[in-house]
Amino acid sequence: MKKFIFTAVTTLIFITGNAQVYIGGGLKFWDNDDDKRTTISVTPEVGYRVSKRFAFGACLGYEYSKSEGVHTDSYSVEPYLRHFIYSFNNFDLFWEGTLEFCYVDPNNAESGYCLGIGAKPGISYTINEHFCITAFVGFFGYRHCERQFKHPKFEPGLGISLVNDLSFSFHYYF
Repeated sequence: MKKFIFTAVTTLIFITGNAQVYIGGGLKFWDNDDDKRTTISVTPEVGYRVSKRFAFGACLGYEYSKSEGVHTDSYSVEPYLRHFIYSFNNFDLFWEGTLEFCYVDPNNAESGYCLGIGAKPGISYTINEHFCITAFVGFFGYRHCERQFKHPKFEPGLGISLVNDLSFSFHYYF
């Protein structure tokens, strides 16, 4: 038992000695006159870069969407594991495996939930030792929703989404 505890503590010290904590997130504002939809979202994020190849973390999200007099509030938690595939200069290419837990509350209907599992390809650019910009394109995976919601993020199914799914976020490394 002593050997196990010693090994666990040594491993933990080694991992935390190389790790970096980061915070960040994204903001979104979208106004579409054709659909008469306005969307505002805030997604703070905290993560932990364990090594040059791996990081894990979670995004919390809030989104307000209004379309033709109907407004919807949605809340989400998305834990992820990020695997850095290739690095060159200040750029890193990576895949992010994610779980999605969303609660949707429209004002004119019953609330419900959505669950998802998938992966997002991404690229990050390190500006200096403390700041980086991250971009994602698409989502590959499966989503299950308790009921149908008129919102592209909450469409159930299995598939690939590459259209209109470009997002940016900023990170600060401690």
